[in-house]
Amino acid sequence: MSKLPIVKLKTKREVPVRAGHPWIFSQALESRYNYQSGTLVQVHSAQNEFLGIGTFNPLNSISVRLITREPEAQFDAKFFARRFSELDTLKQEILPAATDAYRLVHADADSLPGLIIDRYRDTFVFQIHTAGMEAFREEIVAALKKTFKPELIVERSDVEARRQEGLKDFPVIVHLGKVVKEVEFTEHGIKFLADVLHGQKTGFFLDQRTARRRLADFAKDKKILNLFSYTGAFSLYAALAGAKSVTSVDVSKSALELARKQFTLNKLDPEHADYEFVAADVFDFLRNFNELQGQYDIIICDPPAFAKSGKQLEQALRAYSKLNEQCLRLLEKGGILLSSSCSGRVTTDDFKHVLKLAAGAAGKDLRVLDSLGQAACHTEKLSFPEGKYLKTFLLQLIN
Repeated sequence: MSKLPIVKLKTKREVPVRAGHPWIFSQALESRYNYQSGTLVQVHSAQNEFLGIGTFNPLNSISVRLITREPEAQFDAKFFARRFSELDTLKQEILPAATDAYRLVHADADSLPGLIIDRYRDTFVFQIHTAGMEAFREEIVAALKKTFKPELIVERSDVEARRQEGLKDFPVIVHLGKVVKEVEFTEHGIKFLADVLHGQKTGFFLDQRTARRRLADFAKDKKILNLFSYTGAFSLYAALAGAKSVTSVDVSKSALELARKQFTLNKLDPEHADYEFVAADVFDFLRNFNELQGQYDIIICDPPAFAKSGKQLEQALRAYSKLNEQCLRLLEKGGILLSSSCSGRVTTDDFKHVLKLAAGAAGKDLRVLDSLGQAACHTEKLSFPEGKYLKTFLLQLIN
């Protein structure tokens, strides 16, 4: 048995752990422990049974994040290489055809808490969010090199989540290779570019793959408005599916420029009259209600997370409700709204209720065409509902 320090659970608090839940909250611990942030600890039941090994953080209500159920695990480069290889095999099996970009490691849901790794062909971009994973940076890089022999390894640990763990901001680092341009990859046979140094997340929103493909089923001959378009992934799917027109709106001029590049990459002329790229704040854009009403058949509303903490939840729900109400008011009978929330604090039921309130305020009756989550490579465990963060509803106006 490992000689790591032990944390013990209260009676019957081991049940979620045995079922596969990776988090242990401070209220579940038998005593108050004063181990430093990032300390590896053994977790024992009240009956002193070994349950697993995880990383400890006294600064967070999630005191322990489990990494393994193996008592003798050695957290070296070989350990990470084995995990990466196993996950790669699993993720490759569930990828759609003609797709070579996906999430290799989805943090706690993939039993590597605090670690995100996205793969774009032979480029790997990772993020470290927690104090526990911070100690294994060298092992992670070594394991990626050994397992995949990649062209590029980039670290994007420039994330706000680190502050909640008591970690400092971390600069963007290229651990292997040299980034000279955006990284090209393919999704459902469509060519895309990821700005791995400066783009949001790791350079692209891989989690919306399923929703993008579903949107394409409805886009032919339709006039599309894509709000918070970022680099225009939804827009490109719609255009290639035969949309009559596509308008992409985002506050970032650089994101829209990359959207134009992606249109060109897929042999579409971004200067064509059917395609419009509008650099504007979405909320300001929507104030032109009279000009916009009835102009679009489908509206895509995929904003950034409005609730990054529990304190922001009520405000976020109000913002989602108002935003979706504005979108619904622009649509006529038969129109479609694809609406998303990537706020982990907002549950599927929360978001569905928000959409119902928005519909009521707009005086619209809606049918649900589809309800979608994050792409399957962003692992969602049945035992870990907190890991589901992306909610997307495809709604059609009945009246």
